[in-house]
Amino acid sequence: MTLFSPKFLWFWFLFFSLVLAAQVVPRIYEESPTSDEPVELTNGYFYWQGDVVTHNHHPPLPKMLQALPLRFMGLNNAVPPQITDIQSKAYYFFFILNKDRVEAMVQAGRWVTLAFGLGIGLLLFYAVRGKSFIVVFSSLFLWAFHPTFLAYSGIALADLPAAFFFFLVVLAFEAHLKEPGPRGAFIAGLLGGMAICSKFSALALVPIFAALEAWNFYRARPARQKLIRDWAAGIIGSLLAIGVLYLPGTLLLPEHLLPWSYFLAGLRHMTAYSGLHHPTYFCGLASRDNHWLYFPATFLLKDTLPFLVLLFLGLALAILRRRPLPFWLWFSPLFFFACILPVQNLGIRYLLPAFPFFILIAAGTLGWLWEIRWERLPNINGKWVVVGLLAWHAGTTLWNAPDMIGYFNDGVPAARKAYYLADNDLDIGQDVKRLAEVAKQRGWKHIKLAQFGGAVNLSFYGVPVEPWSEKDTEAPQPGTVYVANVTFFQIGPLFFPDLIRIARCWAARTPPTGQVGDAWIYFEEPGETKPDRSPRIQSIRSF
Repeated sequence: MTLFSPKFLWFWFLFFSLVLAAQVVPRIYEESPTSDEPVELTNGYFYWQGDVVTHNHHPPLPKMLQALPLRFMGLNNAVPPQITDIQSKAYYFFFILNKDRVEAMVQAGRWVTLAFGLGIGLLLFYAVRGKSFIVVFSSLFLWAFHPTFLAYSGIALADLPAAFFFFLVVLAFEAHLKEPGPRGAFIAGLLGGMAICSKFSALALVPIFAALEAWNFYRARPARQKLIRDWAAGIIGSLLAIGVLYLPGTLLLPEHLLPWSYFLAGLRHMTAYSGLHHPTYFCGLASRDNHWLYFPATFLLKDTLPFLVLLFLGLALAILRRRPLPFWLWFSPLFFFACILPVQNLGIRYLLPAFPFFILIAAGTLGWLWEIRWERLPNINGKWVVVGLLAWHAGTTLWNAPDMIGYFNDGVPAARKAYYLADNDLDIGQDVKRLAEVAKQRGWKHIKLAQFGGAVNLSFYGVPVEPWSEKDTEAPQPGTVYVANVTFFQIGPLFFPDLIRIARCWAARTPPTGQVGDAWIYFEEPGETKPDRSPRIQSIRSF
């Protein structure tokens, strides 16, 4: 018996779980709190006191689970009742009441996200059980070295838990279609309600279920009475999950509305928020309009090239009928992808629910390559092709470590990253701690900071900073270190027009002295510091 026998498949799942965790765990501690983490964790923390209305355009399930460890940390939660805005509430909770524990609070939430990341691997393992060893191995390998999963398995945001529940629901519904009955339909509906309470984009599951049911009806012709019965059970399960998750609001808020009323209010709020045209950046252009090519381009830029080759080859083989591809496996991610196209252009993380399906398609392609016999190219061994593609996939990911947020594939030169994408695809404040270490190592004394986004700035790590002045925009002043993140130049002026004076000054045209990660540049100007009495610019726009 060898490690490659079916009895050792669980060994490979545990092995690749450790591989993924080994890449994510250091980042949990090394990366600084990112833009939305304090808000999401604050909202999740106070969910347990019945607050389901503050920041309700993000459903409660991921953030209340990520904030659950915070309930056992003995935190000071005496936020004044007059503070109702979520940004102000999060700032007060994190940086006033619990300033000395900010990083511990964020790290606790990140561990919960990592559990969901490992859970996706478990679901992939479940989905390929019974397949050939190479398909099982490839599925786990692609998952453990996938840059987007690695990036968001270490961040306390809703996207990765939402991907977990989305994938779980489709697997549950497909299992129900194989063995119809109200019990399976109820479970799928219950899990569907949990997915919708993770992110409203999971409402795409409703037409996906309808399409899968129609496909199954076309093939199997089940009795209509049983079909209606099962859908009724599924709807009841969904309503039950939503009702339970919003029930704290009904019990603890003064108006005591039905839990589904709070859910619908959040959905309406999210719809209104989506219409505000959040500033975005794509291919050198900052605007308040979404671009239909943004998500396809982001997918092509931020996924590894071997993974893209395997995915598109797998889809092509299915179209050419060279190998079968189950309807649920290709329809679910492609329909979800299409639903996301008009959504605000805020990062590849919005596509995360599609990735487990894409991994299965790519792994199936590797299984096909492993077994194929090349008639016209007899000297090519498919097994070596598989080994080469997997090595390339892992190698390009490890080469870019630890900066998984800013990962771009090998087709994108490092200097061009900031031209194509910004914000959540490049910089969400993850590198401020690394920047502080560089500042201390280089002995910076007089720092002028231009920062847009992120939860903290250098002063949080004991590095004194000042905002830029009008004189600084004219020319770099002696004895000063100028530090800026690329997001400041890309979209900062769209939020705050006064920042354009910095975004269009000499710093945008001058090669920097150095760079930290993909997000930060700095200019070291030698000489003696001179008094600067020119007006200050509010150039530090961190949380």
